[in-house]
Amino acid sequence: MTGGTTDEESLFTFRRERRLTRSHAVLWAVILAATVADVLLTMTGLARGFEEGNVVVATLLAEFGLAGLWLVKFGAMVWLVGGWALLSDRNATVFLALFATVTLAVVVYNTALLLGV
Repeated sequence: MTGGTTDEESLFTFRRERRLTRSHAVLWAVILAATVADVLLTMTGLARGFEEGNVVVATLLAEFGLAGLWLVKFGAMVWLVGGWALLSDRNATVFLALFATVTLAVVVYNTALLLGV
């Protein structure tokens, strides 16, 4: 990297292959499980007459049905894999952890909503 910045200090580290660290593997497992739970809870909520709270997802659901929900989830996964592949190990860990936290928060919120809590 030019300008006195080393690869370790760079935000993006371009690589030919990405190492799957133990923490990344755990975070990916959490993200995938939470994403599946989010989809199932969303489908359950829609079947019970709840409305989607996310404007983008609601628009795609109205336009494409459940395929719209899958489209959003697929786009999020592409974005997530791209970020994970391009960021340094440390920044990729933070990126995955933030995504996992947000997804888990949505799952907790949706569960509470469906349970009437």
